Amino acid sequence: MLTSLALALSLAHASEPPPPIVNGEREEGYPFTVALGAEFGGNAFSACTGSLITPRVVLTAAHCGGDLTPELIVALGKAFVGSSVTAPEAVLAIEAFTMHPDYEELENGVGGTLGRNDVSVVVLAEEAPVAPVWLRATPVEQEEIGAELVSIGFGITNARTQAGSGEKRSVDLVLSDVDRTFLYSENGGNPTEGQICSSDSGGPQVAILEDGRIEQWAVHSWGDQNCTQISGSTRVDVVHSWVLDQVEAVHGSRDFCAINGAHENGVCDSFCAADPECAVADAGDEAEEESKGMCSHVPVSGGVGALGLVLAVGAIRRRSRRQDG
Repeated sequence: MLTSLALALSLAHASEPPPPIVNGEREEGYPFTVALGAEFGGNAFSACTGSLITPRVVLTAAHCGGDLTPELIVALGKAFVGSSVTAPEAVLAIEAFTMHPDYEELENGVGGTLGRNDVSVVVLAEEAPVAPVWLRATPVEQEEIGAELVSIGFGITNARTQAGSGEKRSVDLVLSDVDRTFLYSENGGNPTEGQICSSDSGGPQVAILEDGRIEQWAVHSWGDQNCTQISGSTRVDVVHSWVLDQVEAVHGSRDFCAINGAHENGVCDSFCAADPECAVADAGDEAEEESKGMCSHVPVSGGVGALGLVLAVGAIRRRSRRQDG
């Protein structure tokens, strides 16, 4: 039973296994990246990868559902938090699985298609003990070709041996092209000629922004059979509205900032349009400016004046024919 279920899950998107991360490295970071699979008799395996976008909602690929019913996925599926499914930090049950209603499968051969809307959401039965990743909402533009990205997944490390699944790895990729559905990355243009591979499906492709924030740009969808040429990952910005619908059904809100705690972390998060803590910070800055203006004529050569200046300064803060991946 274990073997047949694992096969059903891993062959979810095509006649052959979808391409783990090749030429990548073991990864202890990116805690929002989870393995999706099952466990039987103390044995755990991963079939796909996903990313926590709220404490209870995991974004993954639609093809990860395969021919399995949502009821079967809920009954047997698990989400593994941590760097390995054999020694996870947490194992969480699945409460619901919803596939994008306009999902189109990849079809190989003459007249085939790469598919579209290859996303689904998994709702966890309880909150995960790690912080979620932020989703990109704005369109990825042609001008961004060449951008440095990172792909994370629990997939295999060699398409021929099928070895390495179940361990979290990451690989640096370069955006080689973009269309209305996918972000493309060609091995030859990547730093280590790395690539996503089987069981990396559904995992996050992220960018590290200038302010240090990690932002998910895409979901791993497909790659060439041997994971040595090219991959395509579904853009999250083109499915963002549908994702928000799913989040709202779970949390009663479409505000990622509020759901993920950005409104109550003691910091003004400028990427949040309505972070109340920004209003407090702005008010403080205005008061500081007014104070400076009122005291601009006071000499600062003496003790009280110098101390006042120090306090004032201290107050300023602020993946040939392609096969699924």
